[in-house]
Amino acid sequence: MMVEELRERLRQAASRMGWTADDAPDFVAPRFRGRADETTAPLPEKAYGLRLGTYPVVVAPVTLGSVEDMQASLRKLHTQMVIARSYMRAEEVINAHLFLCAVNSASSSDWRSVIDLAERDEAVCRKVVWIPDTAAVDASFESFRSRTFLASPWDVADERHDAPLDSNQGLAQRILVQHGLTDKVAAAWIGVVERLREDPETMVSQLVAVRKSL
Repeated sequence: MMVEELRERLRQAASRMGWTADDAPDFVAPRFRGRADETTAPLPEKAYGLRLGTYPVVVAPVTLGSVEDMQASLRKLHTQMVIARSYMRAEEVINAHLFLCAVNSASSSDWRSVIDLAERDEAVCRKVVWIPDTAAVDASFESFRSRTFLASPWDVADERHDAPLDSNQGLAQRILVQHGLTDKVAAAWIGVVERLREDPETMVSQLVAVRKSL
């Protein structure tokens, strides 16, 4: 199934960045840490826990149906994430993410509105939805990855060591803008990459922070 495909691709993407990519089954446990009884609140039927570098992640399928369906799914996912947080280290909680794989989507649904509902709701954690394109799985995953902390926009541009600095920076900034960033955020990202190129985990955290703050 595609949710398992998403899990494996996330692990591979983290490994390519030199990060650890470990399973975290406690994140999808039915009970809070230290408790013997299971929660009575509804939980997702299927979900996977991962630690990608310093980022704790829950991966789960979600149906792109009506707004009401999405709200019901988010309630279950939020409950699972609250349980997951009881198993996280204190410094990890702020980095928690839900990565959702769209499945069994109704063709008549307004996908844009339900995805917007899910991704704008950051009450418990940040969420990003992957809509896999079975005809172009690699491309659809890369589009998804570019919106997450696993993004590496510096890989898009061809590196030329003998090119003038201003020319390279201008090219990189134009590419970032073409991929959806504003000029201000793109310029800030370039500054972060130049400053932290030897520390990729901190770099990605800073890139995410810059995009949220500008």
